[in-house]
Amino acid sequence: MEEVRDNTCDFGIWLRTCNQEIERPIPGKIVFGEIPKWLSGSLIRNGPGGVEAYGAGSCKHLFDGPGLLHKYDLKNGNVTYSSRFVRGNSFRKNTAAKRLVLSEFGTSGVPDPCQTIFSRVAAVFRSPSELTLTDNANISIYPFGDEIYSLAETPFAHRINLDNLETMNTVNVYNEVGLLNHTSHPHVCGNKVYNVGQKLSILTGPQYVIAEMDCSKPTCDEMSDKSPWSTAKIVASVSPQNLFKVSYMHSFAITENYFILVEQPLSIFLPDVPLKNIWGRKPIASLLQFDAEKDTLFHVISRKSEKSTSTQRVFRADGFFFMHIINAFEIQEKNTEDVHIIIDICCYDDPSIIDCMYVDALENAHANPDYAQMIRGRPKRFSLKLADSHNAPVGCHASADVETIVDIGCETPRINSEYDGKFYNCFYAICSDVDAHNPGMVDVIKKTFETWVEPNAYPSEPIFVPSPNSESEDDGVVLSTLLYGGENSAGPNRTSLVILNAQTWQLITKVDIFCETAIPKCLHGWFFPDHGTVDCYTSDACEKNE
Repeated sequence: MEEVRDNTCDFGIWLRTCNQEIERPIPGKIVFGEIPKWLSGSLIRNGPGGVEAYGAGSCKHLFDGPGLLHKYDLKNGNVTYSSRFVRGNSFRKNTAAKRLVLSEFGTSGVPDPCQTIFSRVAAVFRSPSELTLTDNANISIYPFGDEIYSLAETPFAHRINLDNLETMNTVNVYNEVGLLNHTSHPHVCGNKVYNVGQKLSILTGPQYVIAEMDCSKPTCDEMSDKSPWSTAKIVASVSPQNLFKVSYMHSFAITENYFILVEQPLSIFLPDVPLKNIWGRKPIASLLQFDAEKDTLFHVISRKSEKSTSTQRVFRADGFFFMHIINAFEIQEKNTEDVHIIIDICCYDDPSIIDCMYVDALENAHANPDYAQMIRGRPKRFSLKLADSHNAPVGCHASADVETIVDIGCETPRINSEYDGKFYNCFYAICSDVDAHNPGMVDVIKKTFETWVEPNAYPSEPIFVPSPNSESEDDGVVLSTLLYGGENSAGPNRTSLVILNAQTWQLITKVDIFCETAIPKCLHGWFFPDHGTVDCYTSDACEKNE
């Protein structure tokens, strides 16, 4: 999917706020083509509902807005649009106060006048399940068996009703499985879901752990507080390279036989958490530290439980920042038992892109000549040769080979989910290059890319949906949604659904929808087909190890 990003780029797209939910679906108007007859289901997207959702000036960073779910429902050749906020504890408190009461990623919460300094000091000694942490889940949405959850990186998840986007209940992940946080991007592998989080133990200190959730059976009736996390078990663990710092992890990788955790040099200094975040009410972003001199480490962990500790291998590369791993897979060397792990990642030299998402930075982006360079990223391929790790001297890490896939920025990458953890040919993305045409489909074998563009249209993360009985990796369509800037008519209140042929990259269908409220830019989503269940279009790579 391609955006037109040049000197006329409308950064205000990111600053829009939804001022009312759309509970009654709005019918769309097909302005090009028609919807494939086989395509039926719901595209659900999640993202911040706007920087002024709680009042003017309430949010300082894009990641601070309340989670807003967008539903593009495809039925009988038509499309409707609806939206609802994710209703957690933080949403209720902030809405009632008309300001941020609980600190978010980049904004400090307004102190509760009823909370004394003594109660804040006492909070340092409570368990994370007792703390007044934000449970805002405004990043992603995933199927867990026959249930759907909105996620962020806090130790919470919200179960969502697919039909009306209602928030059904909230899961405290710390209470269920002891995770202080979890990534926004679990791997859905058939009936199993895997995610990475962090645990803290007096005996071992902080650890990165991989939790496995068995979603093969419905956990309960709709009103029960049971959740997939109640089935979770820790299948692997890794100690950080510095016991006082834990790396920021937004995603991780999985292959048929291995988990790969990427420990980047952007980290949280643990002693700062009680002093700054809990007692001082500072936002999460204030705890992040980037050490440009540190390497990025790749932890390769066997997925066979009896070997999860003894067969860990570590590789190094020059330090970089990332949010999204594209995919990973294994290659068996011919005539040998040597295995290479290939992992593709959207990389940046440093985390400046986080600073570029502050409201002040966006409002002044056109006056900042360095803005585009601050978020210049590239998709890179890392090769981890397990034999090199075996032969590395004691106390040393083998080096990862690295190459750039294409010389253009890529973000929010998606693949055909059936190829998660397997050899694959292409991925789909938008890009962080705000001053260039952006990629749509990237061929990782030929190292080429194709684009689709509409002037002043800003697309969302492209999502691949396979055709019935598809015969190849790219046999299907790509779904994306558009917002409009510049002089487009009814720009803030207009959204479109576009359907592209994943093989030819030609437009199949475009549907326009006009709402009574501005529509903010979203982050991630999932397509739920009308097959009676929601656990479709997921990889079976994990199931081979059961």
